[in-house]
Amino acid sequence: MTAEIERAAHAYCPACNPDPGLGDPVTALCGATHPFWGRRERPVNNCPGCEAVVAKTAYPCGHTGGER
Repeated sequence: MTAEIERAAHAYCPACNPDPGLGDPVTALCGATHPFWGRRERPVNNCPGCEAVVAKTAYPCGHTGGER
């Protein structure tokens, strides 16, 4: 994984991670595990792996983006 993707804003399944606290380890949709940095929208810096998963109907965990 490149440093650019390491610093990118990752997407997380809201059903699997309903209320992570800052610093809690969570697994992003691309499979990378990072401390949770808070929810933010940064289109320019989004992880391309996560964006590819979000574009699909279901996440690898079986949930969809609309589930909570």
